[in-house]
Amino acid sequence: MKFNTMQEEKPYRIKFDYREKYLFAHVFGEKDSLDISLQFWQEIFNECEAKNYKRVLITENFRNNISAIDMYILGEKLIEMASKNTCVAFVDSQIQQLEMNKFTETVIYNRGGKGKAFADIKEAEAWLLDQEG
Repeated sequence: MKFNTMQEEKPYRIKFDYREKYLFAHVFGEKDSLDISLQFWQEIFNECEAKNYKRVLITENFRNNISAIDMYILGEKLIEMASKNTCVAFVDSQIQQLEMNKFTETVIYNRGGKGKAFADIKEAEAWLLDQEG
């Protein structure tokens, strides 16, 4: 007997924690790519919408980087995927990826999105709770 085969087939895992003022999502896996990122971001945004959250704190842990052009494309796609009033705080467990995440943050900001990349989860949470939502 097989259970939850959809989850097993995904190249990542997400754990959700439904907090009072925001959704907490921890996503992790062996290898990241543009397609994988688009898949898990869509799943997170769908969960926000289903549970009526306007704020989300995401922690991510993948060992590899994705290219600058893929990060640019991801930033553009995230604007299309997220609800207009969704506010995102993002923390990558791989600190060496912070500069690239800040680049994507700029792409999103320049297109009217509301998200910020952080190195520290406490800073991310404080910023997120300070946002309207």
